[in-house]
Amino acid sequence: MKILWNLYIKHKETTHNFFWRNVQILSKGGVFFLIFIISAKFLSPERFGILNYLLAVLALFIIFCDFGLSTATSKYVAEFKTLDPEKVNKTLFSVSAPVICISSVIALLVILFGKHVFRENHTYLLMFLPYLFLVPLTSTLDGFHRGLKKFRRLGVIHLVIGILTFFISFFLIKNYLLPGAILSLNILYFLLTSCLYFSAKGTEFILDRDILKKIGKYALLIGLANISYFMYTRIDILIMKQFNYTVEIGYYGLIDKLFGMIFIPAVILGQVLAPNIARYAALRDFSSIKIKFTKYFYPILGLSIPFSLAIYMIFPAFLKTFLPQYYTLTFLSIFKILLLLLPFKIWGAFSVNGFITPAGFAKIITLWTSIGGVLNIILDYIFIRIFGFIGVFLVTLIIHSCVIFISTLIFYRKIRSIRS
Repeated sequence: MKILWNLYIKHKETTHNFFWRNVQILSKGGVFFLIFIISAKFLSPERFGILNYLLAVLALFIIFCDFGLSTATSKYVAEFKTLDPEKVNKTLFSVSAPVICISSVIALLVILFGKHVFRENHTYLLMFLPYLFLVPLTSTLDGFHRGLKKFRRLGVIHLVIGILTFFISFFLIKNYLLPGAILSLNILYFLLTSCLYFSAKGTEFILDRDILKKIGKYALLIGLANISYFMYTRIDILIMKQFNYTVEIGYYGLIDKLFGMIFIPAVILGQVLAPNIARYAALRDFSSIKIKFTKYFYPILGLSIPFSLAIYMIFPAFLKTFLPQYYTLTFLSIFKILLLLLPFKIWGAFSVNGFITPAGFAKIITLWTSIGGVLNIILDYIFIRIFGFIGVFLVTLIIHSCVIFISTLIFYRKIRSIRS
């Protein structure tokens, strides 16, 4: 007991921040996941597939709206707080303004030309336009508060809004089906954006070009990495849609959200550590980064393997009981393939959020996700013609595991070679 208490005292800040970050992410991710479960319950598998297709399209648009600004904001707010505190209050407006401008341009293009591209799904996409603005703004605000280590504030806001939105969503989806699901997600992010913006005290509504230039330069690398990441994740949905695998898209969406919930703690732990890693990098203390990186590697990877085995044994029974329409051979085949990837994804989520990006090595992620993304698209079209829809998931398993392994190895070699 004394050992645990001493560990708590030694890592008190990290422990508290980790707790509140869990509250935040589990609240937002939890209500998002529950919206998906409710949607899967009340929508037909085909309609649920359409919802996942629309979200994949929006995810691509949002990458361009945000383009890495939210993650870069977190890094530089932590750096400004350490080296130049006067810049902190000017940061939020300086990065929010371009997000709104880019979102407006994309929204206008969807309104004018979306009918020709998305056809029968265009009306639903128009209903999702507020989401196009609100998601990147929420991410930017989250990055700002995270850089200041305001994890308790983030946790409380997300918990309250998550509980409120859950009850609203159940009513809307049950009564209005797909439009209700769309409206639920718009409401969730509207409430989050509003509360996070009003809680950012001391914000100066001045566009500081120097701040925007500095953050934007690093955001460019992250944005390119996000495009590459889309190319070897969500692009699979767009490719399957071309081959009319709409129901399978719904299966994939449900599994993806489940696994997303599972590796949330790894993402949270990484984001909690990120401000400290950014500070070490600003002070050129790479020996401390190396020590912490090694310290976390074996426990996280070691725990993720038995955890994946537990999911393998538990989840099919849950599916058979609560969502029997999804308990099919097709669903279980996709589930088993992606489950093999889960330990890699858990480690990758932690290392990217906690070390690689905040330490200033986003180029590693940009390069290798770009290579992986291009290979993913090429192999998707080859494998889907040979193996059918299951070929897409075989490619995902191969490409993701290789990219995560290579990125980890290169990052470790780089920080080991730099003298503090």
